[in-house]
Amino acid sequence: MKRLLRSPKTLARNDRFNPGSRSNLSGQSLVEFALLLPVFLLAVVVVFDLGRAIYYYSAVHNAAREGVRYGIVHPDDVAGMKNKAVKYATGLGLTTANVTAGLGTPETIGGFPNPTVKVTVTYSFSPATPLLDLLLPGGTINLKGEAVMRTEALPSP
Repeated sequence: MKRLLRSPKTLARNDRFNPGSRSNLSGQSLVEFALLLPVFLLAVVVVFDLGRAIYYYSAVHNAAREGVRYGIVHPDDVAGMKNKAVKYATGLGLTTANVTAGLGTPETIGGFPNPTVKVTVTYSFSPATPLLDLLLPGGTINLKGEAVMRTEALPSP
C-alpha cells in the first residue's frame, strides 16, 4: 500500500528515466526547435532578400523610364537624361557611370523617320543573406532596366 502513495519528488525523479514521460518529450521539443530555428530564420532572410531584389529591379526600370521621359523633350541633353535617371533611382546609390543614354533606332511613322531616345540603367545587386551569395555567380545579380520612347516632335516633311 505504501508503494502506491509516492511523493511528487519521487515521481519527478523516476520520470527522467521513463522514455514516455512528459519531461523527456519537452527536452526533445527543445532540441528539435534548436535544430530547425536556423533553417527557418535563413528562409525568412531569403524572403526579405527576394523583396529587396524586386524593389531594386523596379527602381532600375523606373529610373530608366524617367531618364527617357526627360530625353523625349530634350533629345540632345545626354547628361540631363543620365542625371534624371540617377535622381529617380531611389535608394540604389547609382552614379552616371551606371547609365547609358542617347538616341535610339529611328521609327518610321507615316513615311517619315521619327527619332527615338534610349536609356539603359544597370545595377549590381548583392544579397544580404550569408549563404545566398555563395550560390550566385560572382555573388551578385546584375539588374538592367531599359526604356525607349519616341521624341516629342516629328521632323517636318
